[in-house]
Amino acid sequence: MGRSKTIVPRNSTDRVLFSLMVVGIPFGVAWLGCIVLPHYHDTINSTVVFHIVSALFILYNIFHNMLLVIRIDASGRTSYLPSVLKPGWRYCAICQVNYPPRSYHCHICDECILKRDHHCKFTGCCIGYHNHRYFLIGILYVFIGALYGVYYQWDYVFTTINLPMFYFFLTLLAPHFTLLFGAINLWGVLVATLHTLGLITLSMVSYLLFMQVKAICLGQTQYEMKLDIHDYNLSLYQNFVDVMGRKWKIAWVSPFISSPLKGDGISFLKANEYEPPKDI
Repeated sequence: MGRSKTIVPRNSTDRVLFSLMVVGIPFGVAWLGCIVLPHYHDTINSTVVFHIVSALFILYNIFHNMLLVIRIDASGRTSYLPSVLKPGWRYCAICQVNYPPRSYHCHICDECILKRDHHCKFTGCCIGYHNHRYFLIGILYVFIGALYGVYYQWDYVFTTINLPMFYFFLTLLAPHFTLLFGAINLWGVLVATLHTLGLITLSMVSYLLFMQVKAICLGQTQYEMKLDIHDYNLSLYQNFVDVMGRKWKIAWVSPFISSPLKGDGISFLKANEYEPPKDI
């Protein structure tokens, strides 16, 4: 597979969101480690080591999966694409090549993507057949990290703001107003703002992960889900294997665990052609 030329997105909106991800996630880990963790522990013990190792493991998987999402070529440039238009195939006048079913042109990436799912603005590239596994596992770890962070710092946030529950939630919604009324100080505003951003991140990535899992369970891409296309829904097991690869059971541990895909991103079995393996 070919590789993209640069990690930084070309589109300006993508660059902003990419920068927020690259800066925001390490900042969140540093915040939890340097500010929140000392609130619970005065000395380094096994619990502290567990939290540090867990945070580094999550951070490692987020950034290495997202790096591979960007670096792995999701287009069909390195695949054999016939010069004769096959049944069910389409000709892309922009790329000037014939492309197979489930492939679509992305006007932001300016190329056709094999089994195109969607364009991810945080990575600045399209999610397709060859990099879908890394995107799915990447957002899974973002979800785990956001959930872990929000839950872990809850007591610290509540103690710092130190207001009755009703006013506490109002502070999370509009911390600047509680500052104007003298209910909290500037540090409280910062703590409340960061916690609200964590909750927003958790909500957004929960929805994104849910939509990804739902589409995969149905054997669909996001585009096919919008058009209600169910032609490639083989089985729950096979649908996940087609995204995660042959070693799907351990592929989530590290992006560098080899988990080859069974297909080539060009030809796909349809539901009426699929026969489940007898050993499953």
